[in-house]
Amino acid sequence: MNKKIIFLDIDGTLFSPKIGGTPPSAIKAIKMAKEVGHKVFLCTGRSLAASTKYFYYQVDGYIFGSGSCVYVEGKKIYDHPLQEDQLDKLMDQLEKLQIPYILEATAGIYGNQRGVEYIVDYYSSYETDKKIREKIALSNNVFHIKDYVKEDKVYKICIFIHEDKELIPLKKNLDQPFILTLSAKDPRSDRYITEITNGNETKAEGIKKVITHLSLEQEDTIGIGDSANDISMLDYCAVGIAMGNGADIAKEHADFITKDILDDGIYYAFEKYGLFNRN
Repeated sequence: MNKKIIFLDIDGTLFSPKIGGTPPSAIKAIKMAKEVGHKVFLCTGRSLAASTKYFYYQVDGYIFGSGSCVYVEGKKIYDHPLQEDQLDKLMDQLEKLQIPYILEATAGIYGNQRGVEYIVDYYSSYETDKKIREKIALSNNVFHIKDYVKEDKVYKICIFIHEDKELIPLKKNLDQPFILTLSAKDPRSDRYITEITNGNETKAEGIKKVITHLSLEQEDTIGIGDSANDISMLDYCAVGIAMGNGADIAKEHADFITKDILDDGIYYAFEKYGLFNRN
């Protein structure tokens, strides 16, 4: 069997808001696959600042911001943040519409008051103790928008909504190439996390940059994800795997549907595709 290059989403695939972390079996699966020679990349919509807790994982690199920033073996090979004028216009619209939002940047995650509250809810499994919440915010690099400085590159904006109709005014004024993607539903609330991204930057494009840099083949790629922002990855990779807890739209684009994240779904998928075998 050829050595594979595996691309793993984070939210809903490695991270579960129900437990505020990653199942140990998933970390074990990554370690075992690496030991037999496969390469593993995290391919996430999160920015670098939102992913720092995953730097201790035994992986070969990262695709951040849904393809807008790519690292291979510690080296940045691609970087395309939002331009200052684009960001200013998007933030102005969100403020006028009073939509909770966060900016995902290199050094921090910056949000308006409700945006910060919602992302801390997500990371903390709805912890209510104020001091613990403050600690969780700092450990995840979450700050208020007043602390944002323009030197910190922003790759994605996340907004929090309860109904699709809340997106209508924003869609009317959203310039190309930006798109809205319902990326996740918080299982402990009725909130949807919706991404505003450059539609030309996708996880598939990020994967192409990785395999070109490493002189590897598309036929050896495996992508695992759970939501709409994983569709390009699931379609592009030779094998696309959707999590059992994933959105129906992601499952429709998958070659295989593994178990729920909390039912050792990553380990089960790796085992299913022989990623622990030594020959």
